[in-house]
Amino acid sequence: MEFSSVIKTIGMVAFIVFFFGFCIFIHEFGHMLVGLWCGLRVEKFSIGFGKRLWGFTWRGIEFAVSLLPFGGYVALPQIDVAEEPKGKDGKVLPYAKPLARAATAFAGPFFNVLFGFFLATVMWGVGLWVSAPSTSVVVTSIPQSLPIYEKDSVHLDDRIVAFDGKETNLFLEEICLDLPADGQEHQVTVLRGEETLTVPFVPRANPEWAAGLRKGDRIVKVNGKRFTNGNEQMRELYVYNENAEVELEVVRGTETLTFRYVAEPNPLWEDLGMPFFHYANPVTIGAVSEGSTAATAGLKPGDQLLQFNGENLFDSIDFLEKLDGSQGVPFTLLIGRNEKEFRTEPLRFAGSRKEFGISFSVVASSVLTDMPAYQAGLRDGDIITQLNGEMVLGSKDLMQKIRGSKGEPISLTFFRSQKEYTIENLRPMEVDDELEGKIYLVGMRLSEQQPKVIGHPSPWKQFTRICTQTGKTLKLLFVPVTSKITGKARGKTSIRLQNMSGPAGIITMLWFSLKSEGLRGGLGLIILITFSLALVNLLPLPVLDGGHILFAFIELLIRRPLPRKFVSVLQNVFAVLLIAFFLYVTFFDGKRIFKYAKTAKSVQKK
Repeated sequence: MEFSSVIKTIGMVAFIVFFFGFCIFIHEFGHMLVGLWCGLRVEKFSIGFGKRLWGFTWRGIEFAVSLLPFGGYVALPQIDVAEEPKGKDGKVLPYAKPLARAATAFAGPFFNVLFGFFLATVMWGVGLWVSAPSTSVVVTSIPQSLPIYEKDSVHLDDRIVAFDGKETNLFLEEICLDLPADGQEHQVTVLRGEETLTVPFVPRANPEWAAGLRKGDRIVKVNGKRFTNGNEQMRELYVYNENAEVELEVVRGTETLTFRYVAEPNPLWEDLGMPFFHYANPVTIGAVSEGSTAATAGLKPGDQLLQFNGENLFDSIDFLEKLDGSQGVPFTLLIGRNEKEFRTEPLRFAGSRKEFGISFSVVASSVLTDMPAYQAGLRDGDIITQLNGEMVLGSKDLMQKIRGSKGEPISLTFFRSQKEYTIENLRPMEVDDELEGKIYLVGMRLSEQQPKVIGHPSPWKQFTRICTQTGKTLKLLFVPVTSKITGKARGKTSIRLQNMSGPAGIITMLWFSLKSEGLRGGLGLIILITFSLALVNLLPLPVLDGGHILFAFIELLIRRPLPRKFVSVLQNVFAVLLIAFFLYVTFFDGKRIFKYAKTAKSVQKK
């Protein structure tokens, strides 16, 4: 491992330990400050958990630094109404008034919100990674049959080596693209561990295809709602669906169509209601050459190419092929710009793709370590604009030129964090491919979609978005209960407890955010964590801060303390449920982490 990689890893670990711990520390610090202000007895305040490493006593409060550096805790014996309040010396303390208890309990979540707003204000100025703006997404592929994995058929971890006796290296999702659901049984040969097996596979109809959705359709509404942030917002509207039925409004040529169907659980997304079709933001122009046909037509970097002569475009290759076929024939383009659409005047062009004057931003979506691109300095998310000084026309164009280099050194110009860099003398590596023989690679996967851009959402917008997401998630968790009460039909794809993440999952998400999006991604996730910690703690459940607040207000209403035994039983029951919940989600977090590690290992081998 390179020295720079070691330093980066140490920095990522330090970031996670500090900020993840600080979200808990500031919560407990809020309890302590307001508890002291209300005249409550504070026994101890610890930074970290476990064995005390160092500490001191000041004004009767023990301050300690403990072994495990994840957050901290504060001992406030008067806030718990389930037991008689006693100090560490055994002396009975006076009961705290209900408002003092409520204020002290509320202070923890409130300090999380204050910390979140502080970070959100900083990132408002610096900029956060946000979804690329787009009022539509394009269906880039859709299977005719569902790529469903079953116990007696193909398994999720199987490697398919033959289909109906013919050798293949395709995934089940790719095979199902053109596989009709005609009830015919197929024989699939798979490599499962060290064993080669032949298993049956009977394709089931994909409801998305059956409803009429097709490749190239441009989705503009999901469940009756428009979106402005493309991929990510489309996914949220699709997943956060309370109904059994999904409704998509799409544009196909000059028609606007509506498709309705019941979503199926997607095994690649933990059986959530994720679509089986693939989609992307409309193809976006990366650069426009001065004096070119595109510049004369008024095209600008960032414009989205929506239609060519009234036909939807689904990627840059589709556009370039249509451009090649229009030599000398007038054509029009439908352009998306700043959430608005307009059609160009008829254009007439006869020349090369390069002379037309536009290039597309090709994103290095995954750069493999121990390969030339990574060693030369390319990283995940870099936007490649030029090869050997010439504008890149698309991912296929870039790939062909690299493979055609015959190992000769090349130069790549790319953008990272809005700054331009150039790598000289990047020498592609010769690789023996089973199908193509000797080819030349630099070790990166390419995408023509920039999934995120740097935006400046206001602190309030960041806060309300997280509140909305948290509310929708909690609402969907209770759909199995509410649907029985209301009699409303529910789908098979609702969010369940196993889709939630505990500390292990959150730390893993932090790690990947830092790795792929740097400090911006890490701090953006910390804002999400601290706001979410506040909102969840305010739920009116015993053992949570919201439960303490609820007990305090009930006491104010009935003008007497609640029976200690009753409160104790409630708190013990909910404490057991909370522990069970953490163990449950941690189990599924472990399965996800194992799956990601296994996937990363297989990618490295390739």
